[in-house]
Amino acid sequence: MDRLYPYPKMGSSFLEILQDSLTRKLLGFDAVHAEKTPFISGVTSRLKFLLQDASTHLSFMKLGYTALEAFLQANCTGPPLDFDSETTVVPEMYRDDIGSLRGQVLEYLAVDGTRPYHLTSHIELFWLAQVIFSNPKLAEEGFNGRRARFRLDFWHQKLFSEESPTLRDRIYADAEILERQLASRVEGRAAAAEEHFVEFLVERAVVRTYYGDDALARADLARAAGVRDFQFALTGALGKRTKYQVKETSQLVVLARSRNGEAVSDETEQQQRQENEQKQDANGTSTGHPTPSNSTSQPPSSQDVPIKPTNLPLNDDTLLEQIRFNHPTESSMTQVSEALPESLASLDPAAQQPRLSPMDSIILLATASSITNISPTDGLIREETLPYATRVLEGGSSNWQVYTQALLVRSRIEGYRSRTAERGLLQLQALVDQVIAETTATSEAESGNAGSSAATTFLPRPKSAESATPAERLKYIYQLSPPYNWELEAELAARWTQMGGLKTALEIYERLHMHAEVALCLAATDREAEATKLLRGLVFDDASTKSEEGEESLRSPSPADTPRLLCILGDLTGQLEYYDQAWTVSGNRYARAQRSLARYFAKRREFQSARDAYLLALGVSRIDRQSWFALGCTQLELEDYLGAVESFTRCVQLEDDDAQAWSNLAISLLKLPQPTATPAPSTVLPDEETGGDNGVPESVPDPYQHVREALRALRRAATLKRDDARIWDNYLTVAASLPPHAGTPWAEIVQAMGRVIELRSKKEGEGAVDLAIFKVLFQGAYSLSSLFQPDANDISQAEFREPTSEAYLLPCIPL
Repeated sequence: MDRLYPYPKMGSSFLEILQDSLTRKLLGFDAVHAEKTPFISGVTSRLKFLLQDASTHLSFMKLGYTALEAFLQANCTGPPLDFDSETTVVPEMYRDDIGSLRGQVLEYLAVDGTRPYHLTSHIELFWLAQVIFSNPKLAEEGFNGRRARFRLDFWHQKLFSEESPTLRDRIYADAEILERQLASRVEGRAAAAEEHFVEFLVERAVVRTYYGDDALARADLARAAGVRDFQFALTGALGKRTKYQVKETSQLVVLARSRNGEAVSDETEQQQRQENEQKQDANGTSTGHPTPSNSTSQPPSSQDVPIKPTNLPLNDDTLLEQIRFNHPTESSMTQVSEALPESLASLDPAAQQPRLSPMDSIILLATASSITNISPTDGLIREETLPYATRVLEGGSSNWQVYTQALLVRSRIEGYRSRTAERGLLQLQALVDQVIAETTATSEAESGNAGSSAATTFLPRPKSAESATPAERLKYIYQLSPPYNWELEAELAARWTQMGGLKTALEIYERLHMHAEVALCLAATDREAEATKLLRGLVFDDASTKSEEGEESLRSPSPADTPRLLCILGDLTGQLEYYDQAWTVSGNRYARAQRSLARYFAKRREFQSARDAYLLALGVSRIDRQSWFALGCTQLELEDYLGAVESFTRCVQLEDDDAQAWSNLAISLLKLPQPTATPAPSTVLPDEETGGDNGVPESVPDPYQHVREALRALRRAATLKRDDARIWDNYLTVAASLPPHAGTPWAEIVQAMGRVIELRSKKEGEGAVDLAIFKVLFQGAYSLSSLFQPDANDISQAEFREPTSEAYLLPCIPL
């Protein structure tokens, strides 16, 4: 069961599986009813009945993967499906009102009050996969069923414009169980256990990157590389980046080598797969997928250069197309972290490195995405991540979809630099054209029939012999997790927005019917009235009609993203009732509505109402770090210091490198009252051995406990934000407030004072020196008495930085 989904090499196509007798029985093609029963509930009930026969479980797993991968082929990878999914999935008796049935399917797939993107093509295929994989009998039967639900839920999440707390919790829960199951299979040396475990680790890393858990994602990727014995390192080597550069400088480069024979075996497998497809075509066996027409005439040696999408040149008047490295010597190689392994030390950055296996290339690309996800606009981070994508592109990949993903990752990185922004934008446009043309073209257009129309492309459309087969594109679909075609177009529109092309972005959003983004673009161009009118027309029946209570009546049926539209309308108009309506429409599941309410109240310094709204939002989404941070700031304003400690502790647990949260945690700890004596754990003997004295001694309270904890928090904050003078000043003050008998950290005082002087001396001069603390430091250093205690009155009581509303209020209309 390691490959349940039907590749053409298995001799069966998507259509054959979807027209199987068991499938027709499930969908009700052979059912005879006296009355017309609801389609969706009928399929669900028939599935429960058919699953009572355990021998059908594998067939239904194959059917679920067939429906899911046919959907992904139609919406992510291409080429277009060669069958009509509506007539294949929906019996004829239900096709008279297919629009209403589609609405019911979208409602079935709704989660947390939000429905999927309403223009999703072939949504009935995804619905069929959802019905099958969400059945508990299949999903919880072994790792294959749970892995299928884990994969399906993440693709389900990507159908929404915002994160779904329900899906996220279910995905993480399944991942935890899958890790234990697959790890035990690896220990037991089960068949293909190592391959399945690596695939799972990469997939979970992609999921964690999507939800912002970047550090955990990189840990999974490092673990996957270790299991595969895949070695790579980010190092430095002398080279030239510009055309007019004379002196070679250190440049970042990724050296990587797959496990011995791994890349070669992947290429051999690809050749064997193509040869099998050619034999099937020669025998007249249909594979259900388009096959290159002239592939039989190509000699075997041509397979050494795999088919890949177009890689646009940079064409810059200063930068080279690629870094020109010097042939390394022992003195010219500069290691970034540790000594290079022997297998990597022999690689020459100036020469072409060996081709990587597709899975190893995916690990590099996922690593780059997890690093870039931290701060994509940061120049140092871009310089660190670009070599990962460059290594995959320059080394070449034997898989079409992997190479496409590498181009996409590079275009995302290059979009923030002036000299590479143009190539990044054009490459993204070319990828959009590739995906759109290959997922929206009709069979008539491909056959050249008159009257058919095909999508226009920025570059000439490749011939069938220059494109990859569906099997190759879908092979690593779960590990790559490429964006849907409308996601890619929306990303292109966002890129145009960043470059100031709001008109072009607006045209793309209007064509995609992404009304929320259209309204945001209008608002960004000082056309708030048009944006408000658009949103009212989408959400309400008639903007001028109101109920007796003064509320406008919502449309029925309402748009798929009604809660989000109402929140944006509230941001534009500043009217509180729109947030309340969004919360109500979503069934009290749309956390953003309460977050918007909380920001509304916080701006007006109604902190009690803001705290209540944040608590409601966190009741839906418990791992939203920004909400925890904002709640902590609100609790500080309300002088609820114990609650603030809990909130900021949650922040640093979710994101350990948030210096602001560590600093505010220290503030909250310092505001707590001194600890009191508490009963210590009983270590005395029973009464008969202690003479009847069973009293429990009380532990001696440490009056400086909270000060020590605050000092540790500030130490972490100063480590993360070394250029923030206020954090260092707080660190210095708290360290100096500990008397010698409590263990004054003299070394930390010296370090903090030196850093404060270094940061403030240019603007304040001698005023950067805190004379009171310097006096205490001098006396402590030269005092010969061990009982010396500095006078507390000499210690400067520098005020800690209190959070303000600007520290946590988000912009009303983020673009």
